[in-house]
Amino acid sequence: MPHPLPKTALVTGGAIRIGRSIALELARNGIDVAIHYANSAAAAEETLAELRTLGVQAVAIPADFNSPVTAAESLIANARSALGPLDLLVNSAAIFEAATLTTTTEANWDRHLDINLKAPFFLTKAFAAQLKTSMASVINIVDWRGSVPVPGHAAYTIAKAALIAQTQLLAQELGPRIRVNGIAPGAILPAPNTSQEAFAARGARNPLHRIGEPADIARAVLFLLQSPFVTGEILHITGGEHLAPGTHYPNRMNPVSPD
Repeated sequence: MPHPLPKTALVTGGAIRIGRSIALELARNGIDVAIHYANSAAAAEETLAELRTLGVQAVAIPADFNSPVTAAESLIANARSALGPLDLLVNSAAIFEAATLTTTTEANWDRHLDINLKAPFFLTKAFAAQLKTSMASVINIVDWRGSVPVPGHAAYTIAKAALIAQTQLLAQELGPRIRVNGIAPGAILPAPNTSQEAFAARGARNPLHRIGEPADIARAVLFLLQSPFVTGEILHITGGEHLAPGTHYPNRMNPVSPD
C-alpha cells in the first residue's frame, strides 16, 4: 500500500525556480500548498494561479528572512491559518552570493546564515509546534558543496554545510513524529550570472554528461514523502557531480556557479 501523502504543505521560495517546481508537483498530487516569496510578488501570483488550476487550495505569503525568527513564526502561522495544520515543510528559499575569505563581509555572512540556515531552523521549530498529525516531513534543499566544499562562495557553502548537519540533528530530535531529510541538487538551473553555454559545459563534465531539470528535484521530494523509513538522509540529485568535484572544477579557485 502506498504511503499516504501530506495534505498541506509550505514551500519557501515557492514562487520561482526549484521551489516553484516542487510546489506544482505537490499540487498535481492533491496537496494544498502555501508558497512563500520575498521579492518575487509577480511570479508568486503567476505560480498561485497555476496551482489553483490544479484543483487545490493555494496561497502566497510574503516574508523577509533577513529577520528569520519573526518571519518564520508569522509565515507558519499565516500558512496554517489559510490551509489548516501543516504536515509538510519544504525549505527551498536561499541566496547565493560569490565571496572568498578575503572578500566576505559581515553583511554577506549574516545574509547567508539568516536566510539559508537560521530561517529553516526556526521554520522547523514553528512547524513542529503546530503539528497535529503523527505523519509529517521536513525537506531541506541543501547543496552537495556543503559536504564537498568548492572555493568561491564561502558564506553560502558554510551555511549549506550547517544545514546538512541541522537536517541530521533534527531528524533525531523530531523522530518519530517528523521525518527530516535533505535534497542536494546538482546542475539543475543556471545562476543568474551564468551563461547557458557555461552551464551546459558543467553538466557535460558529470558522469551522466548532462544537466538536470527542476522536475528531477520535485520527483525526489515525492520519493522522500513516499519512503516512511527514511530520515536524516541527504539525497544527491547531481548526475554524480558530487563524486569527483575536482574533475568538474579543474580551476578550484574559480568554479562555475551552481544553480
